[in-house]
Amino acid sequence: MDDVTSASPALPSVAFWSGRRVLLTGHTGFKGAWLALWLRHLGAEVLGVSLPGEPASPRLWDDLAEPLGVTDVQADLAEPGWEHHVEAFAPDVVLHLAAQALVPVGYREPLRTFASNVMGTARVLDVVSSLDSVVVAVMVTTDKVYDPRQAPPHRESDFLGGHDPYAASKAAAELVVSSWPRSSARVVTARAGNVIGGGDWSPDRLVPDLVRAWAAGDPATLRMPGAVRPWQHVLQPLHGYLLYAERLWDGPDLPAALNFGPDDTQAVTVGELVDHAAETWRHGGGTLPDPATTTVPMPDVVETGHLEIDSTLATSALGWRNAVDWRTATEWTIDWYRRAPVTSAAALMREQLDAYEKRVQSHG
Repeated sequence: MDDVTSASPALPSVAFWSGRRVLLTGHTGFKGAWLALWLRHLGAEVLGVSLPGEPASPRLWDDLAEPLGVTDVQADLAEPGWEHHVEAFAPDVVLHLAAQALVPVGYREPLRTFASNVMGTARVLDVVSSLDSVVVAVMVTTDKVYDPRQAPPHRESDFLGGHDPYAASKAAAELVVSSWPRSSARVVTARAGNVIGGGDWSPDRLVPDLVRAWAAGDPATLRMPGAVRPWQHVLQPLHGYLLYAERLWDGPDLPAALNFGPDDTQAVTVGELVDHAAETWRHGGGTLPDPATTTVPMPDVVETGHLEIDSTLATSALGWRNAVDWRTATEWTIDWYRRAPVTSAAALMREQLDAYEKRVQSHG
């Protein structure tokens, strides 16, 4: 494959994670559910804290909760009242993924977005600071924290900023982390975005919108088909978060923030990804409307036209790298949705996790 580097591959260590007590916020979200499954696969004990689900919104988590064995706490992290659950659990590791993660929702609900992404982060940090049990905390933000006036690819040393509520709230969360009074815990931020994978049913996300529209026989609506994004499969940044926590446990001599994204050969336009998704959909036996897509710009939603991040530092510091190119990531994602009606979500996820781990090992 053309997106791997010369670094030695590294997978999360069962020896490290087995029996480890992990607080995972946002565990009922798309990325959170995948990470919860991986952590349980590694033998970790997991306490999850997330907002209660909305009945009208299908969630991957609802198909996984019972068999995973995760302790499930439903609460708004931006509000008090959940902390005693964490104190009783006494986590060793904190992985903070909970967030309002959609750009269009940020425009419609800016107050909710800032409350969730800024105050939620601050309250998690407050709990981390108060617990002697916590050794490391990885606070997940996004690749959109960088001031868009700088030319891509963005590096960890670039200035932070954002022109929309989502990006600005995540940049603000980075400032909260970097300015928080130091405690015994080692706290870092992880920046990743443009993740695709099976089980994401969020509105205004590219692949879920494609699947919903094509399954109904309708054209999918695109906002910016010419926008360039660093697409990656969901397992790739999660892999990075796990390695980051492991290495941080061994010592503090790591960067305070790391990017997790594909190299520049994997940054392609929305239109290119859609074309490959359509081809994969057809090869899987699906039918497409004519036309398969329509373009309806959202002039009130300002989005960066070209977004790339440089993950060289994560490769050198952790041995992390891309093992799945954007075409394969798209194929795995479409295949997941095509098979989901007849195959359990957990079985599909474990199958793709196994395939991912084999790819990482095979590129050593």
